[in-house]
Amino acid sequence: MSVGAMIDQPAPPSPLKVFINQTVIPQAIDAAGAVESAAYALGEQVKARPIAAIAIAGLLGLIVGRALFRPAITPE
Repeated sequence: MSVGAMIDQPAPPSPLKVFINQTVIPQAIDAAGAVESAAYALGEQVKARPIAAIAIAGLLGLIVGRALFRPAITPE
């Protein structure tokens, strides 16, 4: 008997986890990228430093991420 046959294989991920990993997360990343691009373009229009535009975009990304991925409120 080989050692590989003795090791329990992990359970496959749930359909919800697969959906979140393949659909929700890529869309959230795309949305954050769009916000970052918009902030960078705004920085270019007002002649701000590019690093300031990136910092603002990062903060906006964090705010959007927190708004989209708040922990669910569970009733007690």
